Amino acid sequence: MAMTLADGPRAFRMPAGRQAIAVSIFAIYDWRMSLLIAAPDEARSATSLVEALALGGDVSVVVSGKNPVRLPVSLLRVLSAAAEAFADGKGVVVGSQDTYLTTQEAADFLGVSRPTMVKLLEAGDVPFERPNSHRRVRFGDLAVYERAERKRRRAVLDKMADDFSDLSRRPELFTATR
Repeated sequence: MAMTLADGPRAFRMPAGRQAIAVSIFAIYDWRMSLLIAAPDEARSATSLVEALALGGDVSVVVSGKNPVRLPVSLLRVLSAAAEAFADGKGVVVGSQDTYLTTQEAADFLGVSRPTMVKLLEAGDVPFERPNSHRRVRFGDLAVYERAERKRRRAVLDKMADDFSDLSRRPELFTATR
């Protein structure tokens, strides 16, 4: 099935038999959520798509000669962001914010150990539910925590850089060792 994203004279065509993205074997995400990573040749195609989308205007999807379907602006933003990530060789996670993850899946998403994830949950840093004896973490809550944590870390690094900058203007605070 060939897919064409078209906007008047501009078009991005994905050849038949090729998928726009390659699905990695990142097995913790099931049918509800997948980590998608572009192969090198697909990254080049994504770059072409990014360039086409940057021109603006209406974008339609045409599948196997069917009538074009105009993409809403919100979906176009998602497609553009995903295409930019693919073009840069980054992965994209596609899933619903209402998807529930196990503690191991949540830990893998944050890049921490499962015991550390459990500590975050028990400390109240990340909301969770316990429908039975197992904890479940809503992906949307995990994403909010991850963004807040990234923002907090950036603020700490900025303060450290400012502090170092202040110190570097006061050489009398440093002692020569040799």
